[in-house]
Amino acid sequence: MLILDKYLIRDFLKSFISALSVFIFLFIIIDIFSSLQEILKNHPPFLKVVEYYIYSIPTIFVQISSIASLLATLFTLGNLNQSNEIIAMRATGLSVFHIIRPLITFGLLLSLGIFVLNETITPKTQKTSRIIKDFYIDKKTGAATDQTIENVAVYGFNNRLFFINKLYPKSNIIEGLTILEHDEHQNVKSKIYAEKAVWRNNRWVLYQCFIYHLSNDKKIKGEPLYFSDTTFKIEETPRDFMSHNIPVENMNIRELSNYIVRLSQSHETSTIKRLKVDLYQKTSLPFTNLIIILLGIPSSIIVKRRAVAFSSIGICVGISFIFYVAFAVSIALGKGGAIPPLLSAWISHIIFGSVAIYFISKIP
Repeated sequence: MLILDKYLIRDFLKSFISALSVFIFLFIIIDIFSSLQEILKNHPPFLKVVEYYIYSIPTIFVQISSIASLLATLFTLGNLNQSNEIIAMRATGLSVFHIIRPLITFGLLLSLGIFVLNETITPKTQKTSRIIKDFYIDKKTGAATDQTIENVAVYGFNNRLFFINKLYPKSNIIEGLTILEHDEHQNVKSKIYAEKAVWRNNRWVLYQCFIYHLSNDKKIKGEPLYFSDTTFKIEETPRDFMSHNIPVENMNIRELSNYIVRLSQSHETSTIKRLKVDLYQKTSLPFTNLIIILLGIPSSIIVKRRAVAFSSIGICVGISFIFYVAFAVSIALGKGGAIPPLLSAWISHIIFGSVAIYFISKIP
């Protein structure tokens, strides 16, 4: 059995690596042509362009590994079926589940590996590649991390919503700070605006600060308070504001969980629900590889021998399309509040995985 497992894994890895290499190459080529105008216009250093695509490889790998897994499954089992090797294995008394066990094990290990990759390496490489693209290829102003961060919105402690026009990470200075304080019913009870805020001695000092108190009908009560400079109690530090500026897709599970906990104090239920869908999606998405391999197994074994290659490609496209459409629909329903966040992230995996196992069990 060990020799047979090695034989199947060897053939599967050959197909998987070949498909993965082709997809990564095509992905990079297509992206180069789509960015060709910016490259010719801004003349980025060649090494920076190469560095950008090197840092993009982990993200590309995560995105296309499931398609490569399906192609590898279809071609590996399809070729074995074409040469009647599966019939010979079954004649020795091996069950279908014993034959496909190495592929399922590989799919599980690949899914776990991608999960770890998404939690450790991918967020960092995504951030670095985004900085290189913005600063060197697209030449966006303030793209580097040591320069200005613009248009930051943060739900913070004490039911406060922060809007920051410009944040200077090195000097810990904010230009254009607006704070909306809400009551327990999410009605705005006060508005604070400061032209400038400086983090000094572990506290925020606001300059040219106006404080407006609002009534229940959202009208200003009395005259606004004005301070040329004042110390204002804000729980958030500059690091907190910078961390909240990270896109959700670049956060790992721990960072996103902490963000949801902090946001829950502002009682933004719709936003929290959408973020929970994103959180559970980060746990389910890596296991797409395992589900895709399971879906490809019955199609590979029962496909007609004379049309192995063409049928495999067609089945690959069809199964991938249906699964990803179902997954996208369930995620959209979860973010819309139609189904619970945990169910929206896992329902398509559960359904398609169950269907695949059912059809595998029915293989004669």
